Parts: sequence; C-alpha cells; structure tokens
Amino acid sequence: MKTIVCYGDSNTHGYDPVTKGRYAYEIRWTGRMQAMLGREEYLVIEEGLNSRTTVQSDPCYDDDKSGVALLPTIIKTHMPIDLRILMLGSNDMKQRFHMEAADIARGVTLLIQTAKQVSASKRADGMPCEILLIAPPPITEALRDGCCYGEFGERALHISAELSGWYARVAQSNGVHFLDAATLVQPSDVDGLHLMPDGHAALAQAVAQTCRDILSHC
Repeated sequence: MKTIVCYGDSNTHGYDPVTKGRYAYEIRWTGRMQAMLGREEYLVIEEGLNSRTTVQSDPCYDDDKSGVALLPTIIKTHMPIDLRILMLGSNDMKQRFHMEAADIARGVTLLIQTAKQVSASKRADGMPCEILLIAPPPITEALRDGCCYGEFGERALHISAELSGWYARVAQSNGVHFLDAATLVQPSDVDGLHLMPDGHAALAQAVAQTCRDILSHC
C-alpha cells in the first residue's frame, strides 16, 4: 500500500464558505481522491488545518499555524510515507504578515527541504519521500465581498496571481513534482478563497492522476 500525506490549510481541511463549517469527508478533495485511488493500493492521509501558513506563527490564532514548525512531527507520525503533498501559501498573503510572493516561495522551499531531510532520516535507505508541490487556487476578486477581505486586503489579489510562477521555479530547483491548481479550479464566489464541492471534485481528479503517475515509477 502506498501512503500519501496531504499537508495543507483550510482547502485541505475542507472549509465550507457557505456554512463556515466543514465539508463531509466524501466531498473533500482528499476523501474523493481516496475513493478514486481505492483503499487496497493507496492510503490517503489528510493533514489540513484552517489558517495554516508556510512558516508564520499567527498571533491572531493558536500557535500551531506555522506549517514548517509542525511538519517534522507530522512526517514522523505517518512514516513510512511514499508521497508528501504540500498545498500551502494562501494564508501567508494576509496583510499582517507583509509577505510578497517571493517570500512565500522561500517558505515553501523550507517546507520542501524539511520534508526531504526528515523523511530521509526515518528511512533505512536514507532516501526522502516523493514530494508534490501544489500551487494553491488563486484568490479571486470575490474576496472583496467576502468575510476574509479584512484579513487579506487588496494586495492578496496581486500576490496570488504571481504565486504559481514562483512555485513552479521552486519545484524545479528542488527536484520535486509540481501541479498548478490555478489551471484546475477557482475558489467560490462567496469569498474568493475557498473551494466549493465542484472545485474539490476537480482537484481530486487531477491530483489522483498525478499521484498514480508519480508512484507508478517508485
């Protein structure tokens, strides 16, 4: 059985922008992907947390929002891991962090390097797990009319548009796999940030096929 760990924020957790609750497991892209891949050959582990960032501790929430701080623990918890999926960066665009796209890309680079180092140290052969970096869905203009605009502001729209290009370069320079969610899904018209069920379905289909392709060569 191949183990896939999905590490992300609210769009991995399954935040519902309409009810402000959480989508059922079978609606979330991780749950859909598990159903597509099947339970006999693949185990999909969901590690999504609302407001999680790449490297920032968020003073407005709990102290567990820094993705890189918790990453070693999550990797050690689920080892052995065949494929690690990283989809983070949206929350780094909040105004209080003052981060540009290049800064967020550096945070993602640290996540990748940490994942490689920790996973390699926990394997007898010393080889790191495969990593798939997903550029998060771009924030849309619907943000202006949603409840998240106060936190993100106008600058997030511009930063979000630049992010996939930076992530592609990070993936190439670090030798990991890459998928651009901007080409697959668009956030809801409710808040311009979170996925609707059809977005989860489209993302699941694309990621499931990418996982098959990656792990078929392992």
